Amino acid sequence: MQDVADLAGVSSKTVSRVVNNEPKVRNDTREKVQKIINELNFQPNKSAQSLAADRSLLMGLLYDNPSSAYITQLQAGVLAACNSHGYGLVIHPCDNEDDALLSNLQLLLASSRMDGVILTPPLTENKVLLDYLDVNNIPFVLISPLDQEQSTPLVYTDDTLAAKQSVQHLIDFGHKRIGFILGARQRSGSEMRFLGYKKALEENQIAFDSALVVEGDFTFESGELAAQQLLRLDQPPTAIFASNDYMAAGVMKAAIHLRISVPYELSVCGFDDLPVARYLTPTLTTVQHPVSLLAENAGKLLIKQLKKYADAFELNEVHAEVIVRESTGPVKV
Repeated sequence: MQDVADLAGVSSKTVSRVVNNEPKVRNDTREKVQKIINELNFQPNKSAQSLAADRSLLMGLLYDNPSSAYITQLQAGVLAACNSHGYGLVIHPCDNEDDALLSNLQLLLASSRMDGVILTPPLTENKVLLDYLDVNNIPFVLISPLDQEQSTPLVYTDDTLAAKQSVQHLIDFGHKRIGFILGARQRSGSEMRFLGYKKALEENQIAFDSALVVEGDFTFESGELAAQQLLRLDQPPTAIFASNDYMAAGVMKAAIHLRISVPYELSVCGFDDLPVARYLTPTLTTVQHPVSLLAENAGKLLIKQLKKYADAFELNEVHAEVIVRESTGPVKV
């Protein structure tokens, strides 16, 4: 580090700030130092950095979610933040319903010396866990909690608005009997998407019908079973909005078995824009849920806390977008 500082004509502290992507470095100075770093192929010593900072330079990503695609996107996003700021990542699955959750995490935190953690739903609603982190001064960031107005650093998408826009897309095609498949009720995204569904109906003076709402658990199988229940009603829906793409794919399978044509007799919407949405026939109209970007922003926000230049209670909104494909169309007259 001193060699880099001498050649660049700056202090070793300035080199440290550039290496750690910290603010308060002029752009021309940053570029000059980075040029020397590249020329010398300088690689910071992680152990020395950790000792100097009295930190492990590790953060944790804690999740309780059965979707491998969701988890992969989470990991990719947080790793992008870690790699650009010299941090390592500990990835740990949790069972939010396990009575031993807190004691297990206490052991994990003690053994890994993680500097801070990122929590995903439903862990974001676990008050016992949040209180423990608060009391023990362990920095944390929440991804998409149910309460987006709390005084805790968090990142989120407005799932309520995105769901409302999806249902509005169906209403614009003339659909009035619109089925809705909930995800697991303990997850914040399920509640917000359900609220968006109801808001769209209300704003278009369409009466809410509880018979058109069936609970799933974010799996393909639950979507198929829910669709069978909806499509066998005396007055079945002409469109179904599922809370994620796996359940929407299950809806499309149920429609095939019942010889119902998508989108000519039934329109189908999903949520997340997973790769499966593009591989289905017809391709699936869905909401692009930017999980990787959410996770990357959460990682950056946690690093800002750890380096003491985050705002007191910072939140970060990432916008979702409705992606219109082939699975939705006009109501059959």
